[in-house]
Amino acid sequence: MTSWPRAVGIAAVMLVASYLLYALIPNNLLTYLSIRTSPRNRDLLVSLWWVAALGFGCWLFVRLQRTWEG
Repeated sequence: MTSWPRAVGIAAVMLVASYLLYALIPNNLLTYLSIRTSPRNRDLLVSLWWVAALGFGCWLFVRLQRTWEG
């Protein structure tokens, strides 16, 4: 069982990481790629980003739980 400060820290890290992985970066990626590539390539790259971000988010969650459990 984790203490409140650690739990709040884990939640804050996951909240910031989720915002970056699932909102900010994909939005910037869509904006950048919409001018420079075809729609087919843009959709493929954004889909690959989502798969990679989901995998990284899951890994980060498990890693934080393992590291900060005392």
